[in-house]
Amino acid sequence: MVNTHLGIQRLTRSGIILSLLASALIFNATAAQPAQAADIPPNPLEKPGWILDRNDEFNGSLDTSLWITNYFESRTTEERSRARYGFRDNALVLRIDDDQPAYYADGNPMKVSSIQTGQRTGLHKTSPFHHSIPTIMKYTPRYGYFEIRAKSSARSGIHTAFWTAGRQDTSTQTGEIDVMEHPGRMGRSFLYSLHKWSDPSLVESSNTISVGFDMTTEMHIYGLEWTPTQLKLYVDNVLTRTINASPAYGAVFLLGIYENAGWTGNVDPADPRPREFVVDYFRAYRKAADAPIMSGATYKIRNVATGRYLDSEANGALIVAAPSSYDVGSATRCRMAASEPALGGESA
Repeated sequence: MVNTHLGIQRLTRSGIILSLLASALIFNATAAQPAQAADIPPNPLEKPGWILDRNDEFNGSLDTSLWITNYFESRTTEERSRARYGFRDNALVLRIDDDQPAYYADGNPMKVSSIQTGQRTGLHKTSPFHHSIPTIMKYTPRYGYFEIRAKSSARSGIHTAFWTAGRQDTSTQTGEIDVMEHPGRMGRSFLYSLHKWSDPSLVESSNTISVGFDMTTEMHIYGLEWTPTQLKLYVDNVLTRTINASPAYGAVFLLGIYENAGWTGNVDPADPRPREFVVDYFRAYRKAADAPIMSGATYKIRNVATGRYLDSEANGALIVAAPSSYDVGSATRCRMAASEPALGGESA
């Protein structure tokens, strides 16, 4: 009886020890699990100090008054330049599919799904040239605050991007702003750059931005504040990097996913498609004026280049102006000058 009792006692103690060890292993295994993806919630549509200029919330459709769905079509055929896209959970999903044709017709394997707010023959690069296309500038602002909420892709040989190309009213209006350019191989960092191309007034600036989250599993907010002297990058509403240079002309905005573009590395054949760039929204703001424009009030409009004021009476109170001639404002790019001299000196 004694031996039996001792045997039972030993077994009981062993059981307790094993139980404690098992509990510790379970605890450690649980603690070692990676944190769940934590999406940053969308910002409110209203932004203090700013006026919403244009936006697309991508709630099941694309705003065709804002977007062109062909990527620099003058370089290739219409079909090859056409974006593949759809919608999921009230977000735009730009895709690279297996059956998608290569962007170029010369054997280059690059594939593209990209949308943009303007087009013209030779925009961004003059070659290769395939055919002429009409100039359409749906939205090409100069200065403001621009924001997307998005999730990138970890696939091989690709990058996703939120970027701009100068509208090229002249041959030197070529500045490129890469707000967020994310190669798939860089899970927790992206490129923020200014490329001058043919613009002698700009400087090159390339920056690798490290973030504390996986850009390919979580939705995050990427914003650009564009002023006459600076380009300020915001990540999740936090000022992250400033470039002390700025294009002085309007720009086409682009959202896209690009495969086998060369610098992003080779595509692994075992890496499945589709590859995706998910964008919850695009929003563009302009600075709020010091005072609201009031119906029936009188305002003075000054030409930025000459410093002279428009005389509206010269053309029956109808003001006709090129979009890039007048500073800050909405469609007319004008500014109020309440303390300036009387109107006159420049006919409308």
